[in-house]
Amino acid sequence: MDTFEGLAVAAIAVLPGALYAWSYERQVGNWGIGLSDRLFRFLGTSALFHVLVAPVTYWIWTNHVRSGDLSAGRPLPAYVWLAVAAYAAIPIALGSRVGRATAAHEHWARRFTGSRPAPRAWDYFFASEPRGWVRLKLKSGTWMGGVFRFSSHALTSYAAGYPEAQDLFLSETADVDPATGRFILVDGEPRLRGTSLLIRWEEVEFLEFGDV
Repeated sequence: MDTFEGLAVAAIAVLPGALYAWSYERQVGNWGIGLSDRLFRFLGTSALFHVLVAPVTYWIWTNHVRSGDLSAGRPLPAYVWLAVAAYAAIPIALGSRVGRATAAHEHWARRFTGSRPAPRAWDYFFASEPRGWVRLKLKSGTWMGGVFRFSSHALTSYAAGYPEAQDLFLSETADVDPATGRFILVDGEPRLRGTSLLIRWEEVEFLEFGDV
């Protein structure tokens, strides 16, 4: 087997799964980031994808590669380049779509990821990018509060994902009673302080989340 055929076989074996996993993890984070997990995901996805496109790839291989067209430098038909583009585009599109559906807890995505793809309850909750009021009781006994939300115009709230240490950034903090945790209201709404909060989960006893 010559060098080109070896590279082609490697691409067929790995590339679709690698592109799928990369685009999926762009949406949900590095869930199952271990080498063995990622290798099985690469190879498994590539195998399934190649089963679906095997008739097309076999036809291209026999008619334009083994026939000598490619090595002789003869022009390839436009559909060959479209097939090559689809070989990369379809895994990327599928991985992105499954990743977004997983983050949004859409039921159909479980057919691809299993019933419990998130490694921790933390990731399961924050991957959906919730918006709401947060109350934190620290291990010291003090209560703190703020809002977890996303904005394109300012700093956005953020929760670290697996496998990183669990820390939380609240883009806005609110006044709470430090002893009871009750929000201090103004006109029926929590009073914002105009500050942000970065805190490590190991400092927190528990977290309460309520919709905006």
